[in-house]
Amino acid sequence: MGKVYKPESIRNVAILGHVGSGKTTLNEALLFRAKCIDKKGEVARGTTVSDYTDEEIKHNMSIRTSLSFIEWKEHKINLLDIPGSGDFSGEINPALRVAESCIVVIDAEFGIQIETEKHWQMANNFKRPRIIFINKIDKDMINHKQLLEKIEHNFKEPPVVPIQIPMGNGKDFKGIIDIIYHKAFFRDDNGNIVEKEIPEEYYEEYRATRDKLKELVCEVDDTLTERFLSGDKFSDEEYIEALTKSILQYKVVPILFGTSLKDIGMGAVLDTIIRYMPSPSYVPATKGKNPITNEEAERTILGNDPFAAFVFRTTIDQYAGRISFFKVRSGSLKSGDEIYNSRTGKREKVAHIYMARGKKQIETDEITAGDIGVLAKLSDCKTADTISSPNSPFQFENLKIPQPIFFTAIKILKNDVKAREVLDTISQEDLTFNVESDSETKETIIKAMGDLQVKLALERVIALTKAEIEQSVPRVAYRETIRKKAQAQYRHKKQSGGSGQFGEVHLEVEPLPRDGGYEFVNDIFGGAIPKQYIPGVEKGIQDALQQGPLGKYPMVDIKVRVYDGKYHDVDSNELSFRIAGSMAAKEAFKNASPVLLEPIMKVIVYVPEEFTGSIMNELTGKRGKILGMEAASNTVQMIKAEVPLSEMLTYSIEMKASTSGRGTFEMEHSHYQELTGPLADKVIEERKALLEASA
Repeated sequence: MGKVYKPESIRNVAILGHVGSGKTTLNEALLFRAKCIDKKGEVARGTTVSDYTDEEIKHNMSIRTSLSFIEWKEHKINLLDIPGSGDFSGEINPALRVAESCIVVIDAEFGIQIETEKHWQMANNFKRPRIIFINKIDKDMINHKQLLEKIEHNFKEPPVVPIQIPMGNGKDFKGIIDIIYHKAFFRDDNGNIVEKEIPEEYYEEYRATRDKLKELVCEVDDTLTERFLSGDKFSDEEYIEALTKSILQYKVVPILFGTSLKDIGMGAVLDTIIRYMPSPSYVPATKGKNPITNEEAERTILGNDPFAAFVFRTTIDQYAGRISFFKVRSGSLKSGDEIYNSRTGKREKVAHIYMARGKKQIETDEITAGDIGVLAKLSDCKTADTISSPNSPFQFENLKIPQPIFFTAIKILKNDVKAREVLDTISQEDLTFNVESDSETKETIIKAMGDLQVKLALERVIALTKAEIEQSVPRVAYRETIRKKAQAQYRHKKQSGGSGQFGEVHLEVEPLPRDGGYEFVNDIFGGAIPKQYIPGVEKGIQDALQQGPLGKYPMVDIKVRVYDGKYHDVDSNELSFRIAGSMAAKEAFKNASPVLLEPIMKVIVYVPEEFTGSIMNELTGKRGKILGMEAASNTVQMIKAEVPLSEMLTYSIEMKASTSGRGTFEMEHSHYQELTGPLADKVIEERKALLEASA
């Protein structure tokens, strides 16, 4: 059975960094150093604890957030290994929601990369204290001083400072100097760590780094600042206390060095997590509401608040069923307890509670506030759900999900039902992977964060179902509108023995401002059209709005005024006026200078400064309008633009190529605007050909 820990003895840490920086290898090395595993696995062999799914093993990369726990010096450390690829960036928000701190892994050879910048900014958004771990410090051509200068230049909020110094560069790497305890640590021929005095040739660098660290940490206390300025000496205890405060108050980020592949520096990382990273009890109360009364409420880690937990990840296994990963924010949960799901309003009994180390699950009788656990086979529990005590229902604030930036249309040629079941499973596991049926274009559309994410998902579908799937660029949902007033009238008359059909409608159409929608005005006086037939007229107009005169796209931003008409005492009915209203509207639309509307996206691009010129040229070439540019960080620029959706459907792939994978972007719908000229003619021609082919 798993051990129950108090909140003060728990650390929840997300491992962030660019793909390939060594996050999974670090996770493996920390588990091995803490003797949680007997042998280290390798990413290339698909044997690591955290990359255990078939897709991760096949592609040698992290695809989903993986949970592992370590027991180290009477503490429990929950590690969340986060994918480094931008295609799986939707994993970051849920992880940072439940982790109080993080480790940002930087590859010593490649330095700060675009995902490093993004992860750093997201950690800033969540105000998470963190450690920088510079990995692979013993590789050839590494100069740690130059690397530190770049990191200090790029990451100024919060400021960074090493608490270790590497002795030697690249293959000359000998060991580490601990700035806090002013000792040097070497590894002997047997692989054992040996403590020695600081070599004389490194003493000047050690003193300069220690003085810089002192200056930064003294800012947390005016008394310490005065002592520092007056040249007073600090005891190690005072130093550690000031450093801890600085880190927790978001004023300093410590830098560590090592090589996870060779287990260099792993003990220091674990000790730094325990000494300096916050426990769950450090986090203030979490706000939310009572889902039944909608009254504001909050939960705290410490105290006697009832049980409440946030589900941050869901997996659906064909054998184990639905598996829910959750963080307890208040109270405790025991086997046999009943829980309440605020989304479904249903109660459910908990049979078993687990802690996770990769795919291995260790059962526990109880899990307390601040800890992370796993529940299996809950009937209807999804990512971002709140589960709480039925006697005190609670709901946390909604989880922010990134907007998709990659779109593809699919056609399932074989095993359609089974394939759609797997696609639905994937969309439940990954909230950034959405499968929609577009009623306008009659396509099945996948909306996601990138082409790699979609590629791996479809590989999974095909492997499990033997389905055959074709991909194509999705069709754009255009609209039509009018640019001037126009009038039309239509008489519907039909006689075939007995009661016939008769209805005549006179109407006027005029354009509304963009996003004005549709407005219907009944200006009939004197009973030209009886009141009981007016609903039929409006239904007919709405029918006409579904297919415009240019490409049979829906029509928007139109005001329709019905001002006259005629009826017959015997032959008139609602159907007659519906037909007359529809035909009159269609005729008026033709005469009102119809025009095509295309969707425009609000786009925000993040790129290193050296790519800003080429990216702005790219966006302009896509008929985009540049709205401005500002610094997102010291090295990354943020470009804001408005670009037609039709030009952005494959842009995620294009940007990877043009920026060597260092650029990223986000987008959301902004508005519709007129499309005229040859481009509009081409859209209309292609639309007519499509409709003829499907007729």
